[in-house]
Amino acid sequence: MSDIVLYDAVNSPCGRRVRMTLLEKKADFEIRWLALAVMEQKQDWYLKLNPAGLVPTLIHAEQSLFDSNVINEYLARSLAGIELIPDSLSLQTEMRMWMAFEMEWAKPFREAIYQSYGKSRLRETGLDTASLSARVRENTANTAYLNTAKSVLNDPIDEKRLNDCIKVLMERMQWMEEQLSDSRDWLLGKKFTLADITLGPRLDMFPFIGVNDLYQRYPRIGSYMERLKSRPSWESSDIKPPVNENVTFVRTK
Repeated sequence: MSDIVLYDAVNSPCGRRVRMTLLEKKADFEIRWLALAVMEQKQDWYLKLNPAGLVPTLIHAEQSLFDSNVINEYLARSLAGIELIPDSLSLQTEMRMWMAFEMEWAKPFREAIYQSYGKSRLRETGLDTASLSARVRENTANTAYLNTAKSVLNDPIDEKRLNDCIKVLMERMQWMEEQLSDSRDWLLGKKFTLADITLGPRLDMFPFIGVNDLYQRYPRIGSYMERLKSRPSWESSDIKPPVNENVTFVRTK
């Protein structure tokens, strides 16, 4: 058993960025999967590890760490291997500004996910309102989470809200496209860093909200993502449990 345990969920961009960092560091780690649709991340035992009730959470050296960017900085500094944080204060500041940029547009992105992929994913489980309610109540007594789950399952898509979120996201993507106009290899120039690991997984999820031509609209972002996807950690981080199984996955070097 590995001494690094990652609580994660399928198609979580935040979880994937932690997986990428672990893989870049060539670290052994164990994944324990949570089913977000039925609120497994809101169980009392999990909230003691991560009071936000989100994924990912990382357990290492008897520490519980949450927030993917915090986790990645911890891993980058504590594990041997490739350097993922620049040396200079100015570049470290720039790296964190890119992280803050992603955190800002992650908000409308999550809203768009709830209005699109989140609904389809939950409906594809075949759960009706009664069976969903029973599953959620197994994990939490907080009725707010139950109401959220039922809303995702039953409420129609708010097309106006979805479209408004996409408009905001495209504004952010236009800014990023302009930043890449200097032909830099990575977000901080020549050096691959945590900034690239932070943005890549969410950038590649635009098809989940119905935007299938992001890289055609913004070709510099498309070229940037081609470079990111050429790294072994990209493909290797695309880890999923067997279908319909809640299992532990152990990654070895």
